[in-house]
Amino acid sequence: MIDIQNMKRAECEALSRWIDPRYGFLSPDKFIPALEANREVYKVDCHVLEGYGQDAEFLREKGKEIFPISFNISRTDLEACNIYQKIEDTIARYGLSRDQVHIEITESALNDSSQAMVEAVQHFHDLVGYQVWMDDFGSGYSSLNVLKDYHFDVIKIDMVFLRKFDDRSKTIVRNICRMAKELGIRTVCEGVETQEQFDFLKEAGCNLAQGSLFSPPVPLDELYKKMAPYL
Repeated sequence: MIDIQNMKRAECEALSRWIDPRYGFLSPDKFIPALEANREVYKVDCHVLEGYGQDAEFLREKGKEIFPISFNISRTDLEACNIYQKIEDTIARYGLSRDQVHIEITESALNDSSQAMVEAVQHFHDLVGYQVWMDDFGSGYSSLNVLKDYHFDVIKIDMVFLRKFDDRSKTIVRNICRMAKELGIRTVCEGVETQEQFDFLKEAGCNLAQGSLFSPPVPLDELYKKMAPYL
């Protein structure tokens, strides 16, 4: 993710991808729903954070900057395990700090289990240091109600608004950014693919941009090469 105002890399998002020897590349929509249905997706979420801890150790040994990450948790994580303790244990094991780990929660998870997620967001804030982000803002139908009921640090504007980059979409994004600023919430826009989109987001007052204009999802060994212009 790039800070729109200074064009510097602000942090990265940790993504899950599955390369199966039989079926090949599997995107998250192919395996996450099945894991959620069986309350097993917490194992993936914890594995992602564990991987970040291992990467942080590697970067520390190489004398490189350890960047913050955001990563998703599922609503079923709250039912299947003590996700708070698992996150706390992992960051302690790898010498990380809470402000290096940003928790992303999708809008659909909020709709499915509202009271549990209200309590989850509050619990993370009570631990002091964690940021809680709302992922895919605008992908559902209750976004404004969500902003009323939840106290998010950041909202990630769904890439659908840039996919159809017309005047209506621009007006919506511009007003989301303005409203978020008035609420004290920072904004990230996903799916930034062109310089025109980036320039518009800067004018609209968006804080961070994420998308293939800067880098597609890449493993750690490629990350610093891709991000070199933004370091």
